[in-house]
Amino acid sequence: MNKLALCAWLAACALSIWFAFHIKYKVQELETELGIARAEMQQDSEAIRVLEAEWSFLNQPSHLADLSERHLDFAPLLAEQVVHLDDLPVRESQVSDSQDSEGLEDIIEEILRNAPEPPKKAGNSDSNGNGKRTVPLMRTGASQ
Repeated sequence: MNKLALCAWLAACALSIWFAFHIKYKVQELETELGIARAEMQQDSEAIRVLEAEWSFLNQPSHLADLSERHLDFAPLLAEQVVHLDDLPVRESQVSDSQDSEGLEDIIEEILRNAPEPPKKAGNSDSNGNGKRTVPLMRTGASQ
């Protein structure tokens, strides 16, 4: 019986030693990966700082003005190009849009009347207290 207990103790000690070495090497491997990740983060941070500096240079107003003069054919605005809003002709589509908007409001109201009511929670009602849904409709400038 003593030999069996001794063998069990030796096996347990050998297993403990193997497990300790396995954990030690696993920790060393993870520390190496952590060092690599930290080095990559440092390189990325430096790259971000360089890109931010380049962005700041490229967005300077003087640099943008130089680029626009070289690549765009802009000319100064002349006084003859500025008109009052009332001087612009009214498009036919704008007139029909204001007439169509009233029809759209009727369609929306019809859809809302026929739509099923959402399930209500106990004690939940609208501000009017009548239990009906109210939906604000946008009005166009012509109908206000």
